[in-house]
Amino acid sequence: MAERVAILHRAISLLRSQEITPMQRCRRCLMPAFVVLGAFVAVQAGQPNGSAKPSGDRAESEKWLVDRSLTITAAAAPVPAFQYRLLPLGPERKEGNAVPIYLRLMFERNEAWKRMMVEKPEQWNALPVEKLPLDEVRKFFESFRGFLQQMDLGARRKHADWNYTLDQRDIFGILLPDAQTMRRYGPLLVLKARFEIAEGHFENAAHTLETGFAFSQHVGDGPFLISQLIAFALEDQFNAAVLDFIAAPHSPNLYWALTALPRPLVSTRKGMELEQTVLTKYLPELADLDRPRTASQWASVLKEMRTAMERLVVGTKDFPAPIAGTQPDDQADRSPDLETAKKFLIDEMKMPAAEVERMPAPQIIVTWLAKAYATLVDDNFKSGYLPWPESQAVQAQTFRAFRDAPETEAKRLAHILMPAVQKVQLAEIRTQRKAAAARAIEAIRIYAAAHDGQLPEQLSAVKEVPVPLDPGTNRPFDYRKDGATAVLTSRLPDWPTNTTGLRYRLTVAR
Repeated sequence: MAERVAILHRAISLLRSQEITPMQRCRRCLMPAFVVLGAFVAVQAGQPNGSAKPSGDRAESEKWLVDRSLTITAAAAPVPAFQYRLLPLGPERKEGNAVPIYLRLMFERNEAWKRMMVEKPEQWNALPVEKLPLDEVRKFFESFRGFLQQMDLGARRKHADWNYTLDQRDIFGILLPDAQTMRRYGPLLVLKARFEIAEGHFENAAHTLETGFAFSQHVGDGPFLISQLIAFALEDQFNAAVLDFIAAPHSPNLYWALTALPRPLVSTRKGMELEQTVLTKYLPELADLDRPRTASQWASVLKEMRTAMERLVVGTKDFPAPIAGTQPDDQADRSPDLETAKKFLIDEMKMPAAEVERMPAPQIIVTWLAKAYATLVDDNFKSGYLPWPESQAVQAQTFRAFRDAPETEAKRLAHILMPAVQKVQLAEIRTQRKAAAARAIEAIRIYAAAHDGQLPEQLSAVKEVPVPLDPGTNRPFDYRKDGATAVLTSRLPDWPTNTTGLRYRLTVAR
């Protein structure tokens, strides 16, 4: 269990490092999908923490990723419905690129200021809203008035173009200190929203949350999956601040504001599509396999390919060692995979056997590696285009096929290059479930306002507004009422609650 948790949270620890590159992402952060899937399939095979729902004392003693007790006030939906918003309207956004605004903010300040921007908000955000030292926080914000105004303006630009040089040969060498910098902005915006909540300035707090969610969306517009992971981490912080808003005495209802948020707020499509092209971006020769080459030229391509792969794994123990006979200086006709490669090209790629037999050995190995890798990539990314409930069986099938495949040079190539699609999906579905849970709680507040402050006996009793389904199951959230308290929970089937479970205990203030 400890090992599985460490794998699932590896991305978060990397975000705290000073420099992030796609190479680090490939080698350390987004560990191959099959590692994470191994944990998934092990659970399916009968290990503890499966989908069965414990009851009684055992349920109460479970550890949850999120476990919050909220005292809420009954609150009808505001009139007009969108009196409050959590994302700027498109026509309200100005033309221009938000990224230079965000980046310029850090160049204007010294290191002491940058440390203060992070340390104080993190310290105060660990406190309940009602415990915030309001006078200290108010004085603290005097140093950040200009910064926060620029964040407001940046979040209301129409687009975010991060302008990475993806057309350079060494895509894995691109450093991402700007992505690390964006992570630092979140706690300050969260603190501002919580401070405004504490003072009862709900309109201001909603505006700050609007800035935060728009900023998260801009960060997620980066082309790498690590961009989306950082955006999910930011979105998570603002989702938590939304709960602080909901729990504040006499706070207005955000049901329709939450309903209007895009689902998902941050799309992984850019990162997913880039990941599917990294091999040919890194080794452009593999994009034109049909170009005639001599045997020696094919041998050079193979050597360059193998050398490039070894550069990616220098200094790490995360990947299998090269198979004997597949080192950069090894001859293709001595490869232990030569017959496997021929069989793949004939059986899977439907190439005529006579044509394959005429090909030089280096051409056979290079073509096989490129085509077999492309096949594995497609299988790995299938689930990334499916909703979470539908994706799990596909991911498990992908894992089993990969696990049972023989240990070859092509399999090792996949180990090195392919990201953990399911890890990214876990981060994505976590934010979607939190947003949906907040919306469900607001639906409960609307019900309470219409029923003399009472909690519904079951969620199906809420008729005033639609109650969202749990995106993790595509079924209603689990809900039970026990006296004056109700518990709303969300579980991902076959995943442990301490890494994915959400539990909210609700009491209506009298």
